[in-house]
Amino acid sequence: MVQSRRKCPTMGNQERNTYVCNAITEALLEMLKTRSLDSIRIGEITEKAQVSRNSFYRNFASREDIIRQRIMMYLNEWHDRTESEKSEDQRHVYFTLFDIAEQHRDFFLLLHNAGLLYLLQDEFFRNFGPTDEDSEIAAYSKAFFTYSTYGFLETWIKRGMKRSAKEMEAMLAGKES
Repeated sequence: MVQSRRKCPTMGNQERNTYVCNAITEALLEMLKTRSLDSIRIGEITEKAQVSRNSFYRNFASREDIIRQRIMMYLNEWHDRTESEKSEDQRHVYFTLFDIAEQHRDFFLLLHNAGLLYLLQDEFFRNFGPTDEDSEIAAYSKAFFTYSTYGFLETWIKRGMKRSAKEMEAMLAGKES
């Protein structure tokens, strides 16, 4: 099979790498709309993305890693927004999470439909859950926050994300419409 690789002569290395990662990610996400992750081969992803297999292995360890990196991009966005939009109201932390998920609704619903929510759960718990180094109170606090927040998010996704981020925030405040 001949692969036509698009060259990016005006791009620097970082831009080219971003382009390659996005092309690979978008190719996989497109295929996941009709196929299971296990049935998709690396060669099919790179062919659809019009990049080399070497480009894949330079940037990703596995097919799951593609999805994990996209999840991390959204979790980092959540972290950055909550840090920059300091608020005394804890609901704002939740609203920001729901707002980001709502902006990327197709991605999160695709994870659910493809049976891949476990990847979101893994990354969520790995990044926000308790660690062995945490004090006892910190571990329990992190566990409470992580399990309840993830559970709320997962339930919203599994129910089709029909409510808006604002409605979810109101529900958390006990002001359900």
